[in-house]
Amino acid sequence: MSQEIDKSLRLSSYLAPKHWPLWFAIGLLRLSTFLPTRVTSKLGNALGRLLYYAMPSRRRAARINIRQAYPDFSKDEITALNKKSFESLGISIFEMGVAWYEKDSVLKKKCQVEGKEHLDHAITNNDAIILLTGHFTTLETGGRLIGLYCDKYNAVFKKARSPLFNAIMVHHRSKFFNELIDNKNVRGIIRGLKKGNATWFAPDQDFRHQDIVFTPFLGGIASTLTATAKMAKMTKAAVVPFYQVRLKNNKGFKLIILPALENFPSGDILDDSARVNKAIEDMVYANPEQYLWLHKRFKTQPDKSTKMYPS
Repeated sequence: MSQEIDKSLRLSSYLAPKHWPLWFAIGLLRLSTFLPTRVTSKLGNALGRLLYYAMPSRRRAARINIRQAYPDFSKDEITALNKKSFESLGISIFEMGVAWYEKDSVLKKKCQVEGKEHLDHAITNNDAIILLTGHFTTLETGGRLIGLYCDKYNAVFKKARSPLFNAIMVHHRSKFFNELIDNKNVRGIIRGLKKGNATWFAPDQDFRHQDIVFTPFLGGIASTLTATAKMAKMTKAAVVPFYQVRLKNNKGFKLIILPALENFPSGDILDDSARVNKAIEDMVYANPEQYLWLHKRFKTQPDKSTKMYPS
């Protein structure tokens, strides 16, 4: 894999003192995995509330996104959902350690699965599978969990801004995937699908320099990758939507696997891209408190003069 020769992914490249604070934080994350879930849940809630006040730009972006998705919500309802999503984000930071360090057998015991028959059917009847999901705060755990039910499994990721954190993230994620592929490496994604690797793919972010169309999403119009439909056509992959839910009262997680998209792709790239957005949108409305509302999803608009978010 290219990751093996990429010097930026070598952890030994980040031993200078300027990297020590992040190494220290990763050490604390590792230690946190030994705490009971009820404790890390409380700590995560507190961290999330702190982030809510410490990140005013992202708090505003989340508020704008929620108001658009729920036009009938009152100001108080918007604020309540915004705070809950930040609390979920705080919890997810501790869950990252669980996803990176926990044994498969332990994770399986913490996971309920709904709709596994849809995944089994797709595996039996298709040479390739695109596991379509969205950017929920639980995605790190969900990405690990869905892989427990796939024999061959790749994942698509977006590089983190911090080179050290990106190297750490790739180091840990690579243990659980056959291949971890940069989201800009379309050829690599297609090659993996043609090899029969089920591939985790979450296209619900703002893209401006890739092949996009504009389709409805969460009450607005969003730049939407055409890649899902094009890859499905090239590889004859089934597109199986799924998402994960953090259960209440520290009861673990539930994977919810939905039926593969029927008659997909249809050949109409605009309609196919809208169907992908609709599939993810349905997941969000089913589990809004755990969605990553703070992403500036609607930054790129058809009319370049339209500014969704304040500078």
